[in-house]
Formats: sequence, C-alpha cells, structure tokens
Amino acid sequence: MGPSVRPVLGGCLLALLAAAPACGDVNANDQPFAGMVAYKDPAGAFSLRLLEPPWLGPISFDGETAFFVPPSNATITTDATVVLAEALYTLQVLSVPGSPTELATGLAAAVAPNVPTQAMETTASGASAAEVSWQDSGTVFHRDAFVAAPSTATYELVFTAKKAIADDPMIGQMIVSFEPK
Repeated sequence: MGPSVRPVLGGCLLALLAAAPACGDVNANDQPFAGMVAYKDPAGAFSLRLLEPPWLGPISFDGETAFFVPPSNATITTDATVVLAEALYTLQVLSVPGSPTELATGLAAAVAPNVPTQAMETTASGASAAEVSWQDSGTVFHRDAFVAAPSTATYELVFTAKKAIADDPMIGQMIVSFEPK
C-alpha cells in the first residue's frame, strides 16, 4: 500500500468506528430492562427479567420456582437444597393469598427484632408491590416483595443473599420487571 492510501483507509476506519455503538452501549430509555433476559413461567403465571449470568435457573421443587447465583466453588449436585444453601443470591417465587400490603405488614411484624425496612413499588406492568428487607444473621440478608396479581392471589418474591440487598439495584430491577398474569 502506498502512503496516499493509508490516510483514506484510516479515515474510513475512524468513520466506521464512530458510527458503530460502543461496546455495551444500550439506550435504557428505549429498552427499560437493558441487558436482562426475559423468563416466562411455563404455565403462563408470570414473567420477569434477570441478568443471565450471573442468575441461573429456574429450578423447581415442592411447587416453587427458584433462581440462583452460584459461587465460583459451587458443589455440582441435583439437590436443590444444597444449590440454594450455597448460592450467593436466591430468588424463590411463590403464590400466596392476601394483599401485598397486608402480607408485607405481617412479615415486617414477624421479623421486627431484626429492624426491617418497608417500601412500596409499582412494577412496569402497573401491579402494586410492597417490600420488606431485613438481616436475620451476620451473613443472611432478605428482601421480599409481594406483587399483586390480577386475581386475588399475590406473588411473593423471596430474595436471600450473603450481602446486603435492601437497596441492590439488580434486585430492584427484577422486582419492577415482575409481571403477574
């Protein structure tokens, strides 16, 4: 290549790079849950969005659906109790009777010695949600969200982690993305 061709190729390369979006460049205004994967319950009961990885699952046991973030040294097993006990984060999705506010108030009273915090949310689908966060030991943190379903049932999203999650934005996005059917 002669010296006169190099500036032209260099200019073309710069123009091409300038036109291409940057790595990870996502417009969150156009896509409210940018970077999150949609999960739809096989029975059609609910959907939610989660970061995958680190979240894995779902695993189902005893009528519950659970998602988890395994540690780097996780035990390879099919035993759901071992998987969930080792996990850095877990999410269990349950259907429970009652209203979100009543359920959150009852849970806050039950864990009151652990200084729970409460909050109200509205999910992206418009469903109301009530949250309770607390720490029950030196290394176990909880954040439960009760999301109103179109019927009389409420979904309880039971998050557990080995670090504080009361204000964790990843958990907050998962709650806001939850859509009961």
